[in-house]
Amino acid sequence: MGGWKRIWPQKFRNRLFAAVVIFLLLPFFLLQIYNYRMMERTVSREFQEKAIEQLNVVNDALNNEINKAFLYYVYLERDPYTRSVLLYPGQFNPAEKAVFLQSTARPASLELPAQITVTLADRSGTLYHTDGLVQTGQEHADFASESGFAGLGAEGDSFRWVTGEDLSMYAVLLDNRQQPFGYLRINFYYDGWLAEASQDLLLQQHYVLMDQGGQLLNSSDYFRAVDRTAIQEMIRVPAREEPMQRVDYESSSILTISPLYNLDWYLAASMPLNTYLGNMKELREQNFNFSLLLSGGFLLLTFLIAGAMSRPIALLRRKMALSAQGELNTRVEESFFHGEMRDLAATFNTMMTDIGGLLQKLKLEERQKEALHYQMLTAQMNPHFLLNTLNTIKWIAYEKEEHDIAEISISLGKLLETSLYSDVELIPLQNELDLLQAYVYIQNIRYEGKVRVTLDVEEGLAYALVPKLALQPLMENAFKHGFSTLQEDSRVSVRARRSGRTLILELEDNGVGLARAGEHPEIRARKGIGIANIRQRLQLLFREDGSLVLLEGEKGTMARITIPLLIANPFQSGGAEHVENSSG
Repeated sequence: MGGWKRIWPQKFRNRLFAAVVIFLLLPFFLLQIYNYRMMERTVSREFQEKAIEQLNVVNDALNNEINKAFLYYVYLERDPYTRSVLLYPGQFNPAEKAVFLQSTARPASLELPAQITVTLADRSGTLYHTDGLVQTGQEHADFASESGFAGLGAEGDSFRWVTGEDLSMYAVLLDNRQQPFGYLRINFYYDGWLAEASQDLLLQQHYVLMDQGGQLLNSSDYFRAVDRTAIQEMIRVPAREEPMQRVDYESSSILTISPLYNLDWYLAASMPLNTYLGNMKELREQNFNFSLLLSGGFLLLTFLIAGAMSRPIALLRRKMALSAQGELNTRVEESFFHGEMRDLAATFNTMMTDIGGLLQKLKLEERQKEALHYQMLTAQMNPHFLLNTLNTIKWIAYEKEEHDIAEISISLGKLLETSLYSDVELIPLQNELDLLQAYVYIQNIRYEGKVRVTLDVEEGLAYALVPKLALQPLMENAFKHGFSTLQEDSRVSVRARRSGRTLILELEDNGVGLARAGEHPEIRARKGIGIANIRQRLQLLFREDGSLVLLEGEKGTMARITIPLLIANPFQSGGAEHVENSSG
């Protein structure tokens, strides 16, 4: 009982709404759904039975065609005349050979339809067709070597069915001594057969042939769509001999499938119910819309009644909501209320006045705190203090003979000093490489020297001007992303060369590469803040003459920076730096 009280609305208007929904609208909707389902099941049950009966008719007709082909094979194997033609072809003239497969002496039950053709070969090099064509030589050799005859004979199966664009039966004709005297292939061209077989049936169903994998083989009407996904789901159900059926309420159709005897094929039929019953989905939507409209009328009436009873409370609630949104000057008109509600309105007005005064005092205190916080941040950001601290750490490390820590402090100091001085954007390549080696030294301390870095700088480029800290983010990407698991042969090559009036800087690793990074973004995410930062700086410094591209190498990734070649003349102490816009 306590749980029911916790979930039941406490406000009067909400309780009234809940009562209407639970005791009126919900039973009404459930009744509508139940009536629709009962009507749908009653109507569709009869059509389900008729759909199965008609599918069995088509299935039997298809099996009859297949059985007729098999009986034709048995007849040829036992027919003395056929055996004589195949064993003693020299005793028959060409005219007799051309028509012997069309002999009128065969029973009428063995008359083959137009969709079935027969090809027969003897062992002496002659090939016969049902259309009267007789061939010899290479055509006979190609026919006898078809893969469908492989393994057939007295020691194994004498025939087999092969599925493909058509249904083919391959057979070896055996005499009484189980010796082969002929090779037979019967082709059933089922394309178009379904359309002819189903055109005179009572129900206008759409028939399709599908293999065990759900591949469409044939259709009675290629212009009509069928829910192949639903049929494939039915095929995956464990094998059953009787037909299976499903009613698809979304498409308002009945799906029926039946396996074909001795073949991994399925005959499926789709019967649209709206062809005979109208669009059931549309009928359901109409019922739903009518119910929704009726429910809206109930809710509107409930809203009007509840509003008249709770309007004073709603007004006070709206004023409180405005105050919660920052409208602290909000007040309510006390004359609108009566009795206890008027006392509540007066209390609300007094509370808003007190809150306004407290807020002004709080804003003043907040501005004072912000000013103090700004001063503290300014005092903390003193680059000289940071560099002096690193210098102190370095000397303490030397005194304690912690040379690795001392060298790390020196390398970190170089990087920090360069990054803090923002008035210089271009530095000599030699200095940039010194910064890069400082960063590499720090990383190799971390990774125990497993990454080898080689420098290959063309002669005369030591004083070529490059953007400050242009190579360090690329090296950082190589360490962080290029080598997801460090190996002993992990390498990074840094190259600098000139091409006319252009300077080309390349950093190449033998890591996982861009292609694998696309497959596993968690392993390698090359495009980060560092790459975007370099590209933006190159754009600001050199416009269209500066670029950064990432290239997929034979193994790993290569980053290439292209900028104009600017050579700075070395200067002595007391001199001035001079930049020449030339290639040297």
